[in-house]
Amino acid sequence: MPLILDQLREWQGEGGPAAWQASWERTIELVGPLWEGRGTNIDGVLLADGAAALTIALYVIAKTEGISPAQVTRVQVEELRGDPGSRFSKGGEEWERRLRAAGHDPDDPDDPVALQWQRLRVDHRPPDGAPDEVWEDTFTRWGPGFIQGLDRALAPMWSLSF
Repeated sequence: MPLILDQLREWQGEGGPAAWQASWERTIELVGPLWEGRGTNIDGVLLADGAAALTIALYVIAKTEGISPAQVTRVQVEELRGDPGSRFSKGGEEWERRLRAAGHDPDDPDDPVALQWQRLRVDHRPPDGAPDEVWEDTFTRWGPGFIQGLDRALAPMWSLSF
């Protein structure tokens, strides 16, 4: 089973601009001590998605605010995330607007930032006609990876502070 931090480094290794790399470093600096040695089983996939979503949030906030990723606050990330009680929060529109403002086409197949976004915006809800067992399964993913993952990564149990 791969480790969360190995997955994050693999995604970071896909390249991208310096500010993107700095955002990955900041994310790994924040979550590394909490998730060292933790695998991608059970909720580890969600945590990895949450770290990737955090990276995008750090990146777009830093780029559009003219600050470094290390200067982005949790409050700013939570404002971008929106209401944690909503599975869809602000949805992808605001995130995509910020990506465009940072100079990225969210649908570009050759841009490492856009590729990460494309992976995270996938809605994991089961189809409406799914059998009852799917809806009752506690391991069923619900909603886009960026929202579900970020909600898990920012959950109080992790005490992720920045």
